Amino acid sequence: MQNQKKLNSVHVIFLMINTVTGVGLITFPHDVSQVGYGMWVMPLVYGIVIQLFFFLFFKLLKYYPNHTLFQINTLLLGKVAGNVINFMIFIYAILVIFRVIKTYVHILSLLSLPSNPTFWIVTALLFVTFTIVSKGNIISLAQYHILSFYISIWIILFLITGFNKGDITHLLPLFNFTAPDLIAAFPKGYFSFVGFEFILFFYPFINNQEKAFKHSSIALWVMVLIYCFVTIATIVHYTDWELQHTKFPIINFMQEVKFSFIVRIDNLFINIWLLLVLGTTATYIWIAKNALDQITRNQKHEKTKILSGLGVVFILLFLPGGSGEAVGKIADGLIYANVLLAIFPLFLLVIRRVKS
Repeated sequence: MQNQKKLNSVHVIFLMINTVTGVGLITFPHDVSQVGYGMWVMPLVYGIVIQLFFFLFFKLLKYYPNHTLFQINTLLLGKVAGNVINFMIFIYAILVIFRVIKTYVHILSLLSLPSNPTFWIVTALLFVTFTIVSKGNIISLAQYHILSFYISIWIILFLITGFNKGDITHLLPLFNFTAPDLIAAFPKGYFSFVGFEFILFFYPFINNQEKAFKHSSIALWVMVLIYCFVTIATIVHYTDWELQHTKFPIINFMQEVKFSFIVRIDNLFINIWLLLVLGTTATYIWIAKNALDQITRNQKHEKTKILSGLGVVFILLFLPGGSGEAVGKIADGLIYANVLLAIFPLFLLVIRRVKS
């Protein structure tokens, strides 16, 4: 593994940022609207929770600097139990891709390309995802994340126009919500931050592992600032009632922005944001492929494994009737799977302590 340590600090930061900022940012203000105008606090809450998870992650990772979570599982739990957990992580990664693509295709079909058949949109998304990760190389994935971030993230700056047309007093009084409101909203917005656990899988490839915690934390709080900016802009622009009844407030916001040189800013936003969506799907199919590598004890046939994972996603997306609805409900519960994955290192630390 030593000869594969190629990721520098920039790679680490952008791998973390782009894995998280998929479709979650588009729906986040609506997801946490139960908190009311105080929803701008929610990114800070998620940031604190995830920072605590990072302390737990790096406590485990420092003992196994040359192993991914998949390898740590088999080392501490044994081949059979470890691979059962690895297969569950594979399923988790597939369901994340399923949910991300399903949400983005819904947005695309509803607002940008209503006449295009879903079949071809999904096929194109999966094909591009395969192209991004076909080499199976973490450095190529990192380079894609850096490029896609700089090409796409600038478009949220159009939200600044909302401060001129909106009402800044919506932010007052500060912290105007109750603890039950915050607790009720927490699960709904949590999916927007799913992806921070990626560090558990690419840590062995980092050059300067001593500073990986610092760089991961930088990425986390950059994400928190981005979410805070977007949330504050929508709070200022919309009323509390509108936020609760507008599923995609950022896109609706973009529809109101008018420039002489661009007819539909919202279409530009949706299509450019595709780069970040593909970054998220590429990351999780890379995780799924590595899960299969560990389960099969074979790192060959990488493209076949990637195609197999994407094939499962394709089948799930087009399951008919009740079966499709059942998978959708399971995918909606990914927050609980993510929390289990995030606290799982604590269980591994206990097992390590017992064995030692």
